This record gives sequence, structure tokens and C-alpha cells, in this order.
Amino acid sequence: MKSRVIFASLILGLVLTTTANAATTITDDSPAATKSAGALLINGSEKQFAHFIEQRANRFSRTSAWQTYMNVVSMYNQNPIDVLRLSAADRAEFVKASSEVSGQLARQKQAEAVQWAGQVNNTVRTISYFWTVSQDQAQLPENE
Repeated sequence: MKSRVIFASLILGLVLTTTANAATTITDDSPAATKSAGALLINGSEKQFAHFIEQRANRFSRTSAWQTYMNVVSMYNQNPIDVLRLSAADRAEFVKASSEVSGQLARQKQAEAVQWAGQVNNTVRTISYFWTVSQDQAQLPENE
């Protein structure tokens, strides 16, 4: 009888340990985790993108929407934490500006514009993801 209790306790302990290990599996489903560095406007590619826009859409490159978009992307590239400090109004302005940038790229006929449009979309999604996560973190109660 004693050996059965010990055996049952041992099996229960193994099951609980296995369940605890399975529950702590960490998966990173952020947009940045599945995108290569070449899929985002980072590491100097934002300067190449700005040059492309200045050549192909010179009039658009002088608008406030373009300036807003590039300011946030440049801020993200210099120090991503600074992007989290933007106000809700600045964030909304960036989202609006990014849709104008995407619209401008959609009007372009070059294959290069399609590639840039993908990078713009991925960059906007990544920045928006950071904003969403930071907002969710701020709403969590503090651990005591």
C-alpha cells in the first residue's frame, strides 16, 4: 500500500512538472519577429526610401504628411523607446500620414514602389504593435 502511494505521488509530480513546462512556452508573434531587417524601413533604408520619394513624388515629399511619417520612422530608428512617448494625437497623425504615404506609393507604376510599399506597411505595423503592447502593459495592475 505504501509503495502504491509513493508511486502515485511520483506520477502526479511528473505530470504537474510536465504541465508547468508546457504552460510556460514563450512564442513571439510580433510583426517584427517574422520579418527580416530588409522588410522594414530600418538601418539606413529609410534614407534610401526618402530619396526614392523625393525623385518619384517630389511634390508629396514637401507635404506635412511626409514630414510626419519620416519624423516618426527616424525617431524609431534612432531610439525605439522615444516612439512610445508620442502623444495619442501624434500617433493618430502618424497613422493618417502613413496611409497617405501608402496611397502615394500605390499610384506609382515601378516595381520598386511595390517593394517600398511592403516595407512601409511592415514598419507601420511594427510601430503600431509597439504602441498597442505598451498601452496594454500600462493597463496591467502592478505586482506587489
